[in-house]
Amino acid sequence: MKRFEAELTPVREPGGIGRMHVRLTLFGADARAGDELARIRRRTVGVPGAEPLGTAVSDELGALPFVLKEWEEYPVCYLGVYAGRAARGPVVIEYDVAAGSRPDHGRHGPYFEWAAESGGVSGPGFAFLMAPAGFSGALSLVWHRERLEEGDRCVCTWGEGNLALDGPAELLTDCYYMLGPVRSVTEGEFGLYWLTEPDFDAQSLAAFTRDLFARMQAFFLDDRQVYRVFMREDHTETSGGTALRRSYMFGWNRRRQVSQVKRQILLAHEMVHNWPHLNDEPYGVTTWYSEGTAEYYSLLLPLRAGLISREQALRELQERTDAYYTNPTRHLSNMEAARAAWEDRRAQRLSYGRGLFYLAGADRRIRRASGGRVSLDDVVRALILKDRQGVTLGNQVYLDTVRGLCGLDETEALHAMCEGKDFAPDADSLDALFTVTPYDTAEQDTGKPAVSYRWGLRRER
Repeated sequence: MKRFEAELTPVREPGGIGRMHVRLTLFGADARAGDELARIRRRTVGVPGAEPLGTAVSDELGALPFVLKEWEEYPVCYLGVYAGRAARGPVVIEYDVAAGSRPDHGRHGPYFEWAAESGGVSGPGFAFLMAPAGFSGALSLVWHRERLEEGDRCVCTWGEGNLALDGPAELLTDCYYMLGPVRSVTEGEFGLYWLTEPDFDAQSLAAFTRDLFARMQAFFLDDRQVYRVFMREDHTETSGGTALRRSYMFGWNRRRQVSQVKRQILLAHEMVHNWPHLNDEPYGVTTWYSEGTAEYYSLLLPLRAGLISREQALRELQERTDAYYTNPTRHLSNMEAARAAWEDRRAQRLSYGRGLFYLAGADRRIRRASGGRVSLDDVVRALILKDRQGVTLGNQVYLDTVRGLCGLDETEALHAMCEGKDFAPDADSLDALFTVTPYDTAEQDTGKPAVSYRWGLRRER
């Protein structure tokens, strides 16, 4: 029977949990000479993972010769372990990883480091964990705690302590981990976790996130209860958040104070990433949809639920509008923006605003075409159901779904958006709660003339 077991031994040293021993066992690997046994991400969108140190491979015959090979599949650089001869019986791969640190500079990237903090360490599984490509079957996660102190905790997206799961190996790699003197607010399978005590009210943020998750879960037709949020102190100038399976990590910093509402909207954005998505290969082809739906619903769902006010939503909406319409890179195509994304933060942010305002306009066009019978909500949920049925989702499936639900052909509007053409926000979009008018302004950085849009509250009918 195919089974993949990960045994993790964190080591507490004088400065904290500095390193960890990893022992992986592949049962039923049936590897021949030259076959790939497992791989790890060396870099993801330029963010380095932990370097495997002292790698050793063995099977029933003893030491198994192996070769390490590195290759790039943008935006990921992989390191693979390849068998030097045919394997017999279970294959064991062992190595050590050391915790690094979050860079202390102005450039923000996703939270993909295996980073030390306040005596503990946190990051995604793929930053430290090798796994067999394409594996699906029985999964085991075993913690060996003999080199930890009393009070240290070992938490990941799927729970605390040892775990048994069934499914793809990505369940262990594409989720977050936090080890050490972890603090938390938990309720059932929901939890908020941190290592450094934040300078804001974590309890109220946890309550907001728990309530919002329940609302989003129902909206996106999801009955799975597991959801965990991990907080990390960030020393970059612009903190953010990054979502993985059933979890996300967000950063906070002492340099740049933000309101609790901004934290709530950030957490809402990352939470939405659990559900709407299209196949984004090559990277950038559908990023407009994943980031656009996250921006759209992070504003509208808390607003519809009464968790934020119309005035609070208006302020967030205005910031997003000016950020997009004064962005000097706004005329790049989606694919051009994707290639520049991790070198130029302005290009990296394009898909957020572009997707938001395109989808807001598409919602209005869908409502008009269907006489109010269908909305973007119906399209998004239909795509989620197709994904669960195994359909590979892409831009064409999105267009076909819109046409099938209301007869509207969005091809021209979608193409114009993808190519970076100018388009104005629709005054009757966003649940028709706001008014919008154009105004003259200037681009960020360049000072060149630009046109943005000013939103106001529409009088309640």
